[in-house]
Amino acid sequence: MKTVRLSRALKWDISRAAEKKFEAANPTKNYPDAGYEVLVNTKVIEKTEKTKTVWKEIWGADMQLNQCTEVRLTANWQAEPDEDGYQKDEYRSYTLSIPPVELPHFMCSYGDVVKIDVGPTDPVLLKCMAVEDYNDKLHKQKREQRLSVEGVMERFSTLNQLMKAAPYIKDLVPQDKITKMHEVDDRSGRRAALAEIADEELQGLRETLLEDSLLGDD
Repeated sequence: MKTVRLSRALKWDISRAAEKKFEAANPTKNYPDAGYEVLVNTKVIEKTEKTKTVWKEIWGADMQLNQCTEVRLTANWQAEPDEDGYQKDEYRSYTLSIPPVELPHFMCSYGDVVKIDVGPTDPVLLKCMAVEDYNDKLHKQKREQRLSVEGVMERFSTLNQLMKAAPYIKDLVPQDKITKMHEVDDRSGRRAALAEIADEELQGLRETLLEDSLLGDD
């Protein structure tokens, strides 16, 4: 069995493979497909229709509209006081897709995004917060696992040592490294063969050195 050095590149490969395994076993959640629900809950659709009618009556022209495809849901509030009585300001913002819908120009930013402020108890906001908190927790766990894996690898200088201590890590090691590690180490055989060649081809030199040593003794 050959010795495979645990190089920086190999450590990176193992660490990244561990992250991919974590991601496969712990998929993140998607944000709810509830952008249009926000527009309905906040009566934006209803108010837009009323505003278009009133605008037409007052100005005799159609109100300028933008076709929006996203809604940016935002909320600001003060959290419950902690044990010291301190109240932290909370802010959350989420951008959700919506079917193309025409909304008043003054409500839209960047042309196709409508921004809507809601309260901290808005049902869609609460769903988004739950997804964000869940994904943040997974991200923290993945980072902790990566640091743990990297910390353990720093204690070994060869893949052989690491595999002996943690055989299950084999699934994270590139196959070419596994193959190389299991190759027969024939260095001792090569050394013996080279010694035999040197002994045969340098026989004359050995005799010369022997004669020189004998003459020196005289």
